[in-house]
Amino acid sequence: MKKYLLGILFFSIISCGSSDELDNQIPSTDPLLGKIKTLTLKDEEIANGIASLVQKQDFKFEYNNDKLIKVWDSNGDYTENLSYTNGLLTSISIEGNTYVMDMSNPYPFSEKRQLIYDNNQRLVKVKNLDSSNVKNYKTFEYPSSDVIIVKDYTDYYSGATVNTEMLKIFMSNQNVTKVERYEDGNLSKLRDVLTYEYDQKINPNFLIDKNRMLALPNYAYNIFLLQNYSQISKNNVSKMIKYYFGSLPDSPKKEFEIISQYQNNGLPSTIYYQEKISDNTPINFIRVSAVYGY
Repeated sequence: MKKYLLGILFFSIISCGSSDELDNQIPSTDPLLGKIKTLTLKDEEIANGIASLVQKQDFKFEYNNDKLIKVWDSNGDYTENLSYTNGLLTSISIEGNTYVMDMSNPYPFSEKRQLIYDNNQRLVKVKNLDSSNVKNYKTFEYPSSDVIIVKDYTDYYSGATVNTEMLKIFMSNQNVTKVERYEDGNLSKLRDVLTYEYDQKINPNFLIDKNRMLALPNYAYNIFLLQNYSQISKNNVSKMIKYYFGSLPDSPKKEFEIISQYQNNGLPSTIYYQEKISDNTPINFIRVSAVYGY
């Protein structure tokens, strides 16, 4: 998949109507939702109306009762194991290959992440435990019932700790409506803004533990679709627009359209992400499809 598209999609992560809903998983008995058993991601380049396959990945999901305990892909590029303590997700271990532009030459990737909660069982910190020279972590703040602030830090062994990024996430009706991203955790350095519009159908990823979505590393390339903050919204995204700020004085916008196709039970069977740089459909673009199996 193209790296610029990945960077736009993995960045938007969360959704919930209140801080309590952030930690509560929809029970598997909900008649509208089934557990995701398989997920196929396919990247295509569209040039002059002709589609060329760039990459295809097939993922499987394993559960222990209502808890997701493993995600892996058939290519051997990604294996994720999840552990729980008293019903809360407390550890995520990932083995596989990092994202590279040339998928014929990947290199190994390994990471273990620890999840930490407050007395209200809200996720407040995620630490990367496997790093040879630096350690990174995220913190989560809940200033109100409809705002979550995510801060990324890099903790160097020299003793220096750097706040590399801050996200301010706005929710409404259990859906993310806007995500603001700031450089260096500085409110005066607005880098970009994502806005979302939704349909009325239930998002199948709403069943997956939201804390997992928050805890996954940004650079786990091959599950970017599950990392998108909108993917843990209650409904499916019908439109997403990204506005650029920072070093671009005219603050241009780049628009992405999201198109969903539904199965008879109302769950999406295929979702297309298509870049749209003007009001006219571009001749050349990237299309990413996700096909779910239940």
